[in-house]
Amino acid sequence: MTAPAYSLAAWRKYQEQQEPPKHESAVKWTLAGIPADAEMDEGIVLGCWNGERFVSWEKWLAAAPVMVDPAPPSSALSEAAAYRATCGSTPVWLRKDSDRWLMFAGTQKSRRKDFASPFLEHAIRTAEARYGPAAGGWQVE
Repeated sequence: MTAPAYSLAAWRKYQEQQEPPKHESAVKWTLAGIPADAEMDEGIVLGCWNGERFVSWEKWLAAAPVMVDPAPPSSALSEAAAYRATCGSTPVWLRKDSDRWLMFAGTQKSRRKDFASPFLEHAIRTAEARYGPAAGGWQVE
């Protein structure tokens, strides 16, 4: 008897079958590495080198592996509820209020009513864009 169609084993087998082939890292081709008498598909307007011959751009694009950059490094900031920095000559505070970051500039009571962000990195970039780079970095408040 075979495994049920909706079992975990059947799902894993299906995933393995659907997994795309693993490509090696992209080869850096130079003009010197392409032979002068290389073959070329007939009737192409824009040709791309695929490592063996010139093929149409559409064919090359369909067969070219997609390279993905690795995930960006996680933020070096700790998980805190408030941060402080002096951006330019303005003291700036970022405080977490439930699921958003609020910005206070000048004093701790002068909240920027035009700003709230769900992401700390976005709040930091916005503060530094408005007031200048953080001298000495951001400190946990």
